[in-house]
Amino acid sequence: MYQQFFGFESTPFSKSIATPDVLDTPSLKELSPRLGLVVKERGIGLVTGDIGSGKSTAVRAFLSTLDPNKHVFFGLVAPIASPGALYRTLLFALNQHPPFGAAAQIAALRTALADLVQTRKTPVIVIDEAHLLPPTLIDPLRTLLATDLDSKSLAALILIGQPDLKRMLQWSTLQAFAQRVTTRAIVEPLSLEATLAYIRHHLKVAGYKHESLFADDALRRIAEYAQGIPRRINQLGTASLIAAAADKKQIVDDTAVRRAINDIEQD
Repeated sequence: MYQQFFGFESTPFSKSIATPDVLDTPSLKELSPRLGLVVKERGIGLVTGDIGSGKSTAVRAFLSTLDPNKHVFFGLVAPIASPGALYRTLLFALNQHPPFGAAAQIAALRTALADLVQTRKTPVIVIDEAHLLPPTLIDPLRTLLATDLDSKSLAALILIGQPDLKRMLQWSTLQAFAQRVTTRAIVEPLSLEATLAYIRHHLKVAGYKHESLFADDALRRIAEYAQGIPRRINQLGTASLIAAAADKKQIVDDTAVRRAINDIEQD
């Protein structure tokens, strides 16, 4: 196994990296105060970015900074088939048995969320892959959480999705929702400098104790191939380590990276 060959204490470039170990990238530094405002105001936050850009990881890292005694988190992943499926899922998450019928479910949800607010806890609903939500589900989210006279809502709502989500909210039929979005944040690809810092950080978190594992030309090729997308960095970083270990190389060189790229593109 390449982990033992290089002396790692844990698997490097893992998508399940612990939230305290997530690198504080420029996008995350910008995202945290924006989402902090969304939670404080119980508003709506929109987090978009390309596939593999680290949107979900960034939001997960932000949520880990919130006091669990003052916030209650609900994580959903689209697609969600219908408003009824959304209501039932949230009721189950609130340990409530869904009553029959959409109207009764909405009433039960609003009561449960209002009870949480009364106990000075902020409900935070996070929907990942939100670009897969049917448009007919967007406006029910707004009306579900709205309070009398359009004042502060019953929960903070964070939608995470690909750029299609932002384009969908430009539709005229969704303007009532779009106008209530508190903040829009884009998770940008990493710069070259941030890419190199990302690689060094993941090796350090995995317990690599020596100064350099990747040759300079190997790092340049990884950066060129990944184009700042963390998921692609993780994929190529792992494949390069495997290729180098198979050849008994203590340093990952450009040959190992090129071999790894070839393996990836043949999958």
